[in-house]
Amino acid sequence: MTEYFDNKLMTQFLKHDYHDRGMMKWQGFYLSDHTSVRAKEASAADVQLHRTHLAKMSVEQISNVINEAIVKKVVTVDLAQRNQDGQIPAPITGRITGWIANQLIVNQKAIYIEEIYAIKRIK
Repeated sequence: MTEYFDNKLMTQFLKHDYHDRGMMKWQGFYLSDHTSVRAKEASAADVQLHRTHLAKMSVEQISNVINEAIVKKVVTVDLAQRNQDGQIPAPITGRITGWIANQLIVNQKAIYIEEIYAIKRIK
């Protein structure tokens, strides 16, 4: 091999002989990080899609659980709501930190008592 570089030969090769496959050559480099992130996103979407309510509770049952849990107990509150796609939102879990009129404060979120579908004491 000589040290001579022929610019015309290189230009001809790139214009006529070389066919770049574009992004096709990168498909083999799809990293495991990408696939694991995609799997987590699919799993989270599947959980949200198949979420169901706890058993429906009466106002008296809800009041009893709230009264028991007021003394430093953790609760999970299932709201009687659905988003615009008809999916049930994730339950709110935390300590009951306050009570204002007809609202219960759980995990720094105000929840109207009439919006509670079910509540469960954790600890």
